[in-house]
Amino acid sequence: MARSRELNDEQRDVLLRSLTEVGSSKPVGYLPLYTIEKFLRSAPETLAAIAAKHGLATAQFAQAVSCIKSGAFYAYHREALGDLLRENADTVRVAGLPLDPDDFVAHIAAVWYEESHPARPVIAAAFGDGDR
Repeated sequence: MARSRELNDEQRDVLLRSLTEVGSSKPVGYLPLYTIEKFLRSAPETLAAIAAKHGLATAQFAQAVSCIKSGAFYAYHREALGDLLRENADTVRVAGLPLDPDDFVAHIAAVWYEESHPARPVIAAAFGDGDR
């Protein structure tokens, strides 16, 4: 059974892209803690150290405070995220999202928004999935 969880390098790279592509055009990335531990066979602390070397901020949220079933690890480019939030300040306020990058990450870690919610375009842009 353990063999089915072993990933080749390409599969690992695909999973890690959520974090390794974080930068000015993708200010936020995350992975569920389960994925990090079971499939990547790593620890959030290891990923946090790597992210810090690239100038990224990180945050880990336990299952009890995360909308992700196992909890989640986030890496984010604080300056790029701050720029995105300021550029979209009116939408951010209307959607009830925080303007502070650290508070924004904590908020989106805790609250899952439906597709139709006004917060979704800002969140999608933060993950590099939308037009700024």
